[in-house]
Amino acid sequence: MMTTCADSGRIISNNHTIIQEIWYTCLLMEIPVLAKPDIDIDAVRAYRRCRVLEQMDIADVELLVLLNPVSLRYAADWREYPLYQSRIQVFDLFVERDGTMAMHGGYGALPPAIATRHPSHALNSFDGGLDIETHARCFAADVAALTTAGARVAIEQVNPCVTRALLDRGLRVIDAEPLMEAARYVKSAEEIQCLQHSIAVAEAAIDVVQSATEPGVTENQLLSLLHHANIANDGDWIDARMLCSGPRTNPWYQMATDREVAAGDLVAIDTDMIGPFGYCADISRTWLVGEVPTGQQCDLYRRAHAEITHNATLLEPGRTFREVSENAFEHDEEFIAHRYTCLAHGVGMSDEYPKIAYRQDWENDGYDGEIVPNTVMSVESFVGSDRGGPGVKLEDMYLVTSNGPMRLSTYPLEETLL
Repeated sequence: MMTTCADSGRIISNNHTIIQEIWYTCLLMEIPVLAKPDIDIDAVRAYRRCRVLEQMDIADVELLVLLNPVSLRYAADWREYPLYQSRIQVFDLFVERDGTMAMHGGYGALPPAIATRHPSHALNSFDGGLDIETHARCFAADVAALTTAGARVAIEQVNPCVTRALLDRGLRVIDAEPLMEAARYVKSAEEIQCLQHSIAVAEAAIDVVQSATEPGVTENQLLSLLHHANIANDGDWIDARMLCSGPRTNPWYQMATDREVAAGDLVAIDTDMIGPFGYCADISRTWLVGEVPTGQQCDLYRRAHAEITHNATLLEPGRTFREVSENAFEHDEEFIAHRYTCLAHGVGMSDEYPKIAYRQDWENDGYDGEIVPNTVMSVESFVGSDRGGPGVKLEDMYLVTSNGPMRLSTYPLEETLL
């Protein structure tokens, strides 16, 4: 059996040899490298610094200690070892009330926002051994040296012994995560430019993935093209392996495997891409392998499209999260059990506050707040019957303006399924 590789006249053997076919795909498909837009990065950094200090003032925090790699990128444009830092926290950043920043740990050149570097506090067993408490006490001593007696200190993602060591010093410890999420919620014009570029990279990658979709290629092979395009465009990482096909599209959250795509399958992808400038492109699309869809496939696709179209109109400034939930699109009963985890959520340097729950989930998972201008939201839909069959995943990103929502993601929908 022979097949023509996408966008090429070369014929390759469709003998299901996974390694050979993925390399043919990578070589024959041109991975796009987009020109970087002219964005005032100094303005991006200054705005984010101002947002962080504003939240410190609101919370009356004398010292902010950051360890989350996304927080480090936001506050100081620190890009070193983000995935490693997410599980083995080798760096911690001190942010004082006047904006002075000091990094503890690290190897490369300091970004402009960070004034000084000090040795790592080794608040993990990889660096500090099994007696973390000794290192925690040294860390607490450094914090106390920069704060007044009984000061409020905000810190994120540390072991309990670190918190205890701070409390033993008479400091009042609060969570830094809500402060950072509140800071990141409202975007500057330059941040929107960063997001738009990351979206453009993700959409160029989706086009490559869709063009390479043919019977015999595996889900893993297709997903690798998204990673390739992201790194080639100076992006950072992909948060999940969300690409699935055929019977694995329903229910959702089935990660990519070595399953071979078959003719007549639906293929669904959720990019979850932390792209250029550290900004997230969170877009979902579903397409058909072949030319003639079934009636069921079209019905699912139209329902998903109707949901994101309707729910996007609810993202108006001044509307509460509860109001969005209560007025959201309503599916037939058979599609409720397999619904997505939320109907919309914030997006910036990752998935962010807020997460707006469906009405069915409001009692357990919902929290209220207000849609405000200059925020970016992803509107979600997954439609798959609890009786079985395929599923459809769609998702678009929107900028909330003073006049209402404006769609940022522009990747075409599938006319054959609509």
